[in-house]
Amino acid sequence: MLQRAEHLRRRQFDHEATPWVTPLPLARSKIALITTAALHRRDDPPFRFADSGYRTIPDDIDPNDLVQSHISVNFDRTHYQRDINVVLPIERMHELADAGEIGAVSPTHYSILGATEAFLLEPSAAEMAQRMHDEGVDAALLVPV
Repeated sequence: MLQRAEHLRRRQFDHEATPWVTPLPLARSKIALITTAALHRRDDPPFRFADSGYRTIPDDIDPNDLVQSHISVNFDRTHYQRDINVVLPIERMHELADAGEIGAVSPTHYSILGATEAFLLEPSAAEMAQRMHDEGVDAALLVPV
């Protein structure tokens, strides 16, 4: 068991102190959410072990239409079932947009299966980045669960 989780201890990325682009002020930025909670619409295929794909979540989705198919038996679903914003803070993002703290909320958000090795997610990350670019998204908030 410990050997399988060894990848969680590895250093994944080196981050330089200086950003490689000058970001827009948040008050002018369109923001998308990316959650690692393995959320998906009821009619989407569930996440499977070592799934490196992603699922799209429309911004206007009814939280009752979302399912969580995280594969870990140790994953606590209690808080998600009480408040979707714990794992996908859509309502909080709209509050920030209404207050002028962020420019807008993306019409599409994304979900992946957490605890997946970074190199396995690269193709999906490239697709998500292209989709966000096409929708005019300026930044994404990663919600690790």
